[in-house]
Amino acid sequence: MRFPKQFFFGLIFIAGATLLTLAAGEGIIRIISSVHLIYNIEMVKYARELKMRDPKGEVSHVHRPSAHARLMGVDISLNSLGQRGPERSPEKPSSTKRILVFGSSITMGWGVPYEKVFTSVAEERLNREKPFGNGPVFEIENAGIGNYNTHFQYKLFQNQYPVVKPDMVVLHYFISDVQPRSMGRNNLLLKHSCLAAFFFDRWSQLRLRMTGNFKDLFAFYNDLYRDDSKAWADTRREIGEMRDIAARDKVPFVIMIIPDIHDLSPGSPYGPLYQKMETAFRAMDIPTVNTFDEFRQQFGNDVSRLWIQSDDPHPNAGGHALMADILYRYLAGQDPMRLRSGS
Repeated sequence: MRFPKQFFFGLIFIAGATLLTLAAGEGIIRIISSVHLIYNIEMVKYARELKMRDPKGEVSHVHRPSAHARLMGVDISLNSLGQRGPERSPEKPSSTKRILVFGSSITMGWGVPYEKVFTSVAEERLNREKPFGNGPVFEIENAGIGNYNTHFQYKLFQNQYPVVKPDMVVLHYFISDVQPRSMGRNNLLLKHSCLAAFFFDRWSQLRLRMTGNFKDLFAFYNDLYRDDSKAWADTRREIGEMRDIAARDKVPFVIMIIPDIHDLSPGSPYGPLYQKMETAFRAMDIPTVNTFDEFRQQFGNDVSRLWIQSDDPHPNAGGHALMADILYRYLAGQDPMRLRSGS
């Protein structure tokens, strides 16, 4: 069967028009996102410029060593360990105490300038106010990586703890860190096309609602923390293993619980959930700082004051200032910090 020339010309026209439309759409979404920051577009840039596949294949991704990018309007620079912050001396001076902080994108300080991230603020205050007299000098190393859960943090801990040789470890624990995460796929289209990433995000949300699989956030979290939840059991086990590794070196291991800032209201159902976490961690003989009450007291009347922007509820500089104050007060209250003996 032979097709007329008009048929092939029609196909070529449709294909060409489609490509031109997609190219125009890609250009338009890039222009819009350069003027008005769009959260999931910025996450695409984060994956492209600062993340890479884990060379060891243990987790889905790690930070690209010594990389730099401008995301959510702020500069993010990584050192050779993939930590956000300056390069530290491999040989720690005898007068220096290092605190290694693990966590996810909140820990890293997504959308917050480096000098206002809670680890930077706490470090500066410790060295300025000197709660322990003339010494020591403090270095707080920020090992936060976006889209990490406790299992990924555990693998990162195994790799970085022997290198950093910290005097204290702080696990910056977010409520979703219990959630299992897949190894992910390296989708080149979603990684390099802002237009594809934008519509994929919208389609994913719509599909969840259409299929009835969309749960309210509290119900989702509450399921993960049930007594019979395998994810919760695995999370506690791996946290216990990190605690044990640190304990062998007489290094204090501390957990700082960070609340989801969608709901900080006085009657929030999250309160008992954070208390459950705190009780479980303390039962494991882990010092635990539960920040929920202080977040609720300061921001409970209007949580939007905490958000980076309306479509990105990561804590802004105000939230990091509160976390820094809580961390500083905890550290300054130690004797002296119960740091590794002899270091």
